[in-house]
This record gives sequence, structure tokens and C-alpha cells, in this order.
Amino acid sequence: MSFATKLSDYFLLIEDNAFFAPNFVTHIHSRVTTMKSNSWVLLEFSNMGFLGKLFHSRDLPLLAHFLLLFYKEKPLDSLISHFRMLLVQESPILCKPFLFYRRVSYTTFDHKQKATALQKKNADGPNNPPGAVFTDMQVSDVHFPWEAYTLDESFFWTHNLSIGNHLTVILNHPANLSRVQVITGSIVDGRYALEKGQVELGYEPEGVPQHCTSFALLGHLSEGQMDQEIYLKGMGYHVSCVRLVVTAGQAGGYSGG
Repeated sequence: MSFATKLSDYFLLIEDNAFFAPNFVTHIHSRVTTMKSNSWVLLEFSNMGFLGKLFHSRDLPLLAHFLLLFYKEKPLDSLISHFRMLLVQESPILCKPFLFYRRVSYTTFDHKQKATALQKKNADGPNNPPGAVFTDMQVSDVHFPWEAYTLDESFFWTHNLSIGNHLTVILNHPANLSRVQVITGSIVDGRYALEKGQVELGYEPEGVPQHCTSFALLGHLSEGQMDQEIYLKGMGYHVSCVRLVVTAGQAGGYSGG
């Protein structure tokens, strides 16, 4: 931070194990431009730890000195929040949709212990067979359909859904599935969840690009989510598509994974 003080007008704090939304610099520049008439210390383009935090470079000498004084007392993300309040920005400014996400999710406490626990958990955790994602929902220029099929904290964002809209995963090869999990909306407060939707399993793909010619209903979303084991073995065999279908129109934003 001290080194970067005179290199630019702004300083963006990121992590090494993260990924970024396309054109994130353009989005940050646009947000900073809209904030020129407002006084701010910290703009947050992620709600995870110290990832995606933007400062004025003029504040870096003071921030670096502050971190050097107290780094043994609190984690870095807590110190940054305290620094923001010391410079009289009482409330965080969260810039949504977020542009940065961690590939591995664990807190700044006990890194080795948390990472080991995560690896053990993932050993028996979800496994998404390779596939492509297609949708007729509106696509933003920040969060793309394929992000709904990742196992990290990325997500697909859309808005103003209509009955029949779908997001479909077409597997590279037919797979035998034992369980399907769909999560929509914010994990923290449940906002932006898909209110009415159902999940279908597809079979007998054909055409170029491929599409499934028959579908079977697996289940309906409950409060924007579904986590269902497939008890009928025949239903889970040779699945080529998994399709989320909107069953009622919904205005406003929606996110899913």
C-alpha cells in the first residue's frame, strides 16, 4: 500500500485466490464517477473479507500505518472496517452486483484448519458433471449463465422473469444422478430468490447444438431452493439435461446457482 501511494488516484485491494467479473475496471470506473459528488473512504465491490475494496490512494499512507500498528490485534478485514469508521464513513457502501468472488470460501481465521476442513467436506460434496449452460433469460454484462453451474461463490444474475423462462444445463455426456440441488437468492437474507419454479431432468439429446427431447419433473422450488435426492433409479439414469423452469412471472432481480 505504501508503495502504491503515488501510482494512481485509487487503490483496489484484492486477493490471489479470486476471480473477477468481466469488464470489472469499467464497472468500477462508472461507479466512482457517479460517486464524485459524495464523500467516501471505501467502496466495496465484494462482501467477502478484504476482497474488492477500493480506496483513495491519498489515504494509503495512513491505512498502511494503521495496519502495521494493529495487525496482531484483529484480522485485516476487521481493521479495514474500523479504519473506514475512523475516517468518518459510518456505513459501508456495497456496490452491487459484486464484481469479485473467492474461489475457496473460508474466513481469515485459522487458515490451515479451515482449508483442511473444506477439503474434507468437498471430498463427499457436490460434483457437477461437465456441461454447457443455456438460457432464454435476460443476461447482464456482469454475471453470466455459466456462473450458475460453478461450485464456488459466483452466480448468475437476471431480472424480469416470464413464465416458461428456463436455465438449462446440457451435460457433455449422459450421467447417472443421485441428487440435485438448486439455490436461488441471497444466502444471507433470501432476497432475489426465484419465487415459483420447478426442476426437470432431460433425456434423449439430439441436434446441433444438442437439446433434450423429453423431460421429467423432479420437483418444485420451496422458498427459492431445492435439494432433492433421486429415489427412482431409472429417473436418475442417463440424464443429459437439468432444467430450471420459471412457473410464474417475476419482476425485479433474481440470482441463482
